[in-house]
Amino acid sequence: MTHDTTGQTTKVAKNKESEAGDHPLMSFTAVTTHKTMAESFVKELIKAGQKMLPDKQLSAEDLLTICHVALDKREHGAVMLEGRHLRGRIGEQLSRASRYKEPFSLLVLKFETGITPITYDAIVDTLCERMRDTDLMFLFKYRVVLLLPHTAQEAVQKLSSRILALLENNVEWSEDLGRLEVASATFPAPEFNTAAKMLDWAEDQIR
Repeated sequence: MTHDTTGQTTKVAKNKESEAGDHPLMSFTAVTTHKTMAESFVKELIKAGQKMLPDKQLSAEDLLTICHVALDKREHGAVMLEGRHLRGRIGEQLSRASRYKEPFSLLVLKFETGITPITYDAIVDTLCERMRDTDLMFLFKYRVVLLLPHTAQEAVQKLSSRILALLENNVEWSEDLGRLEVASATFPAPEFNTAAKMLDWAEDQIR
């Protein structure tokens, strides 16, 4: 594990073989947010339903509706947004920080391009269980960004270390994951003393 004082970047190399073997478990987030995995899950539900209730015809639409209802009532209640909303939400926090002198931080988890959907969703689920009500999560293909209001630089550095330890202990790392990089930034801070610098940093992290 190495530490880079610029942008507070931490890297950890993992190459742990999954204990799930050829039958990895689908996470709750995966089957309710990813189209391919949701469709696969629905097909399995239809097969099971036909065996249990042979006189009842369950359509894919019926089961997808159930999945969407379950998503709306998910236990963790974390707010997850598409990446395209990130810049706007950062802008809101920049305005708040300037007006009320309240710091906020960004935490960026960056994965190798070979990460599997199952591992990605396991990481998202693990993070959701620990998020505060005020935190926001933004999902990209090989990135997860946490926007953390009311979080100073020292606090986000400690959080970064805890997240790495948490993921190492709770996520079944696939062989192709390789390397996870965690970068953080706080506004205001000496290296991010203007809104433009904070926005530029965020844009660089998600490219």
